Amino acid sequence: MSKNKPLKYQLKIDIQCGACGTLTHLRGEEFPKFCPCCGAGLERYCLRCQKRAEMYFEEWWPDEGECVRTYGPAKRCSRCNALLEQPPEVPGDEQ
Repeated sequence: MSKNKPLKYQLKIDIQCGACGTLTHLRGEEFPKFCPCCGAGLERYCLRCQKRAEMYFEEWWPDEGECVRTYGPAKRCSRCNALLEQPPEVPGDEQ
């Protein structure tokens, strides 16, 4: 392979809803603001530092020239490390 020739690979982008777990496959369009399945908001905001929290992603390379990147809503703020979602309540667990 030539040193001057850039590597070519195909990037596929998926977005996973934090509420229902549905995967949305993007094909060139912009990131949706709401889940098409349940209507939950995909963007999260930190109440402590008043900024939008960036979505995190995981990459998977099923083939050498193909990359699948799955974005999900952030669970913590990347600036101040504040928790962005409440832990689920367990029945009978009183504090």
